[in-house]
Amino acid sequence: MPYATIIAAVDVNDPDLARAAIAGAAEVAGKQGIVHILYVRYHLPTRYSELLASDFDEREEAEALADMQTWAAEAGLDTARTQFFTRRGRVRDEVMIEADRRKADLIVLGSHQPSLTSRLLGSNASAIVHQSPVSVLVVRTNAK
Repeated sequence: MPYATIIAAVDVNDPDLARAAIAGAAEVAGKQGIVHILYVRYHLPTRYSELLASDFDEREEAEALADMQTWAAEAGLDTARTQFFTRRGRVRDEVMIEADRRKADLIVLGSHQPSLTSRLLGSNASAIVHQSPVSVLVVRTNAK
C-alpha cells in the first residue's frame, strides 16, 4: 500500500535517529510520496527567557532546519516533495497535530532499542505508536 503523505518526526539532538527516520521516510515515499520532516523543540518556560540570547529561538530553529535539510539531501529526498517544520511543545501531541493537519497516512520515527526504563516509563515513540490513528513505522538503530 503506497503512502502519499508521510510525517518523519526527528530529534536533531540525536542525528543517528534523525537520519534513520528520514531515510526510512524516503524509502517508503519512493518517487511519489510527500515527506514532511518535523522537529519538536523543547518547551521553554518563560522564566528562562531572560537568560537566553534575544535571537535564541530564531537561531535554534534555523540550525534545526539546516540539519534536517542536510539529512534529507543525504537520503536522496526530492526537495520539491519535502517540507520542513519545527514546533514547540510535547512531542507526541505535536506529531499527532501535524499528522492530522497534513492528512498524513504514515508517521516515521527513529528509535533506539527500548531500555527497561523506557519500557516502564514510556517514551515518545511508544506514545505515538499507541495513540496514532494512522500507521507508524519505527526505524531502529544500533547506535546508543
